[in-house]
Amino acid sequence: MRIRLSKKIGFCFGVKRAVGMAEKALDKNKSSIYSLGSIIHNSQVVERLSRKGLKVIKDAGRMKGGVVVISSHGLSPGITKRILRRGIKIIDTTCPFVLNAQRIARRLGEEGYDVVVVGDAAHPEIKALVDFIPKGRGSRIYVVKDKHAAVRLKLGHDQKVGVISQTTQSSGNFLDVVKVISEKRPRELRVFNTICKDAEERQNFAGRLAKNVGMMLIIGGKNSANTRRLFEVCRKVLADSHLIETDKDLKENWFKKRQVIGVTSGASTPDWVIRKVVNSITRSLKQKAA
Repeated sequence: MRIRLSKKIGFCFGVKRAVGMAEKALDKNKSSIYSLGSIIHNSQVVERLSRKGLKVIKDAGRMKGGVVVISSHGLSPGITKRILRRGIKIIDTTCPFVLNAQRIARRLGEEGYDVVVVGDAAHPEIKALVDFIPKGRGSRIYVVKDKHAAVRLKLGHDQKVGVISQTTQSSGNFLDVVKVISEKRPRELRVFNTICKDAEERQNFAGRLAKNVGMMLIIGGKNSANTRRLFEVCRKVLADSHLIETDKDLKENWFKKRQVIGVTSGASTPDWVIRKVVNSITRSLKQKAA
C-alpha cells in the first residue's frame, strides 16, 4: 500500500500569514489578546494558540481593553469602527483574497449594482462581506449557495447585477450560478471571480489525485468551508473519500485491500496534523505486516 500526497497541502498563504501575525502578537504584547471568533477554522490550531494566551470571544462589546485579532475571514466594517472608537487596538489578519472581494463588493454597491454573492450565508466571510456593500443606495444583496438557489432569484431586465464569490467556492459552482444569472438577462452583468487561487489549485490537484487512487483522505476542520468544498470535489470523483480532522478519526476497515491512498488537506490544516495522520497509517500497516 502506498500513500500519495496532493501537490497542494497544508496551510495556504493567507492562513500562514494570519497564524504568524497572531503568534507575533502573543510574543510581543503584554496586553490581553482576544480573537473575535476563531482566527481560522481549525480547532487544533485554535487550541494551540489558546494555550499561548489567545482568548476567543464572540462579542467585543464587553471588552475594556487589550488587543483584538480580526480573523482571516474578515470583519464587518461597522464592528471594526465600534471597536476602534473605544480605543481598542486591532490586529487585522484578514486574508488578502478576502480583502480583494470586500473591495469589489463595496465598489459594486457604490456604483448602484445589485450584488449576487455565491457562498454560504452563515459563514463569517460572507457575513462580513455583505456589510461592505453600502446600504441606502438602492443596491440589493443576494447570497446564493448554488445554481438551484440562483434560479429562484427574481431579477428584472432593468437591473444592473454584479456577481462575486466566497473565496473558497469551487469554480464549477460559481460558473453554474453565473450561467443562471446571465439567462435572466439583466440590463447589465458584471462578473468577478473572487475565488482564491490556492483554493482553485487545491481542488484541481485533489480531483486529479482522486482519479488515480483507491481512497481519498481529506484532512481538515469539519467547520472549514474550504475543507468541505475539497471533500465534495473528491467525492464526486471517488465515492470512497473521507473527511477527517485528526488521526483519531481513522478507521481500520477503510484500508482493507487499498493499494494507493490519496491524502489532501484544507487550507487551514497544519503540517503537524497531516504528519500524524500519515504516520498513524504507516504504523498500522507495519503492525499488520509483522
